[in-house]
Amino acid sequence: MLYQGYVYGFDEAILACLDAKTGELKWKGGRYGYGQLLLAGGYLVITTEDGEVVLVRATPESHQELARFSAVQGRTWNIPAIDNGLLLVRNTSEMACFRLGKPAQ
Repeated sequence: MLYQGYVYGFDEAILACLDAKTGELKWKGGRYGYGQLLLAGGYLVITTEDGEVVLVRATPESHQELARFSAVQGRTWNIPAIDNGLLLVRNTSEMACFRLGKPAQ
């Protein structure tokens, strides 16, 4: 995921941030398994391999996990989706929908 000159993604099962111009590693943190992520309003919304949803601030300063909750049970390798204030999370056996609010500052 490219955002404001930085690349966010997984280095194996750990989230990492790189400077897009130099390739310099800015930080590495948070073990999310082979999860998936999307960018929404300056935040990374991550679904972990174990079915949790994690909110991480998209900033090169440091890994900042803001929230985490269990969304679905079992292996989850599907990318989450957001539409009209709703977060959709699914795996091969179940799907869940959550109404989103603004994150705490």
